[in-house]
Parts: sequence; C-alpha cells; structure tokens
Amino acid sequence: MVNGLYTASRGMSNILAKQDVHAQNLANAGTNGFKLGRLVNSAEVIIGRNDEGELRQRELQNPSEVRTSFSQGPMIHTGNNFDLALSNSGFFTVEGEQGPGYTRNGGLSVNAYGELVTLTGRRMLDDSGAPIIIKGDAVRFAEDGGIFVDGRRTGTLAIVDFPDKGKLRYGEDGLFRNSDPDGNPASSPVPVQLTSGFLEGSNVDTISTMVNMIADFRNYEADQKAFHAVDETLRKAVNEVGRI
Repeated sequence: MVNGLYTASRGMSNILAKQDVHAQNLANAGTNGFKLGRLVNSAEVIIGRNDEGELRQRELQNPSEVRTSFSQGPMIHTGNNFDLALSNSGFFTVEGEQGPGYTRNGGLSVNAYGELVTLTGRRMLDDSGAPIIIKGDAVRFAEDGGIFVDGRRTGTLAIVDFPDKGKLRYGEDGLFRNSDPDGNPASSPVPVQLTSGFLEGSNVDTISTMVNMIADFRNYEADQKAFHAVDETLRKAVNEVGRI
C-alpha cells in the first residue's frame, strides 16, 4: 500500500514538471525561432526478495530531461533585409558569456559600433568566430550566408549544425549550447539555405499544448484521488482494524 502512495506522489510531481515545460512552450509561442520542449520521464520497477525471502517491489519514476523538437517553424515574411531565416537544418552562431551560443532566431540589427547583433544585443559571429562589423550602407545577405556590403562580400555568417541535436541544451538566455563539443562537433550544414526578409516562427502548436495541459491536469487530479484513497485505507487499517 505504501508503494501506492509513492507511485501517486511521484506521478503528481512528474505532472507538475510537465506543466512547467508546457508553460514555457506557451510563453514562447510568439518567440521567433523557439523550439518546442518535451519532458521525458524514466520509470524503473525493481522486484526482488528481502533478507527474509519475501517478495518486494519498488517503483522509481523521475523526470529525466527536456528534449527539444527541432522541426521547422513557419516562415514569416517581414520584408526587413536584416531578418533572416534558415529553411533547412542549422543554427546561427552568437557570442555568449560562456562560449558560443546557437539560435534559429535571425532577427538582427546593427548597433552603434557597427556590429551585427541579435535583437537582444548579442554579437553575431562569422565563420572564423569573430564578431561581424558592418562598414557601409547597402547590406545584403546571400543564400549561403555570405554578407555583402555595398556590393562587396565582406564575410560569412557562422551557420552550423550538429550530428546529434539531442546534446544541445536550451539556456535561460534563449540560446542553445553544445553539451559535448568534442563528441558532437559543429559543422556547416550542406547546403546552407538562408532567406532574407523572413523570420522563422516558433514551432509550438498552442492548441495542442493547451489540450495537453488540460489532460495532464486531469491526470494530476486522478493521482490526487488515488493518493487520498490509499491514505484513507492505511488510516483505517491502523485505527480500526488494529483495534480488533
């Protein structure tokens, strides 16, 4: 019976963790380049005998990790030359506080120092890992990531991809980071397909996410009822059956 309490309580904890992920998805449904996250749970049932030869069962349930869906988001036309979208696999490389970060959000601008930056002010990096400086007026971005200023090619955006995207971790700053740089090295996607004047929208399906939130809430209520039912049975076993 105690196993029933444990199973119900762990189920409720897991559902609360899933609701946090759903909430983050919904909050970023309008964030360009955002990728849907899904919580993956691990479950383990251990069956064995104790020192007295009695059969015992133990259940372990834990949220293991949040996995990201890297499916393509909708292409949104803006007409702004500094809005860039990748129509295939790959990530823009951005300067981060702890090494390079990666994003699908191609909303860019030029700051007061002539640096090409994201809308949050982080500097974009070129294919040599250096910040990109814009010196000129007419700026154009080619499909292969090339940067043309006043008709002359001055550099190339660092657009990279990874053999195992499952090793990318989404940070609080909205950037992905590679958790295994040695075993999962960045490389240039073949081919690079960059489109200027468009942004990639979030791949979050708001209706589906809200339906999942409601379903998880109902599952939480069911676990809560099961918990109270087991608790009441144990109470009667101790306070009523124990007196007979």
